[in-house]
Amino acid sequence: MVINDLLEQRHMSKYKLAQCSNVPYTTLNDLCNGKTSIAKCSAETVYKLAKVLNISMEELLSKKEA
Repeated sequence: MVINDLLEQRHMSKYKLAQCSNVPYTTLNDLCNGKTSIAKCSAETVYKLAKVLNISMEELLSKKEA
């Protein structure tokens, strides 16, 4: 998933992203493991993740799984 790639590029753990974005770790873990689609998340969740990852919400939503 794209979030895993972004985390790797930024040398950040899922736990750290969850803490910094105030998104529950279980939600983030489900996104990273493909159990949940980023497109099904609330705008607030996408905003929080995009802000911490320093990308736009549009970029985060447009990056699809390969």
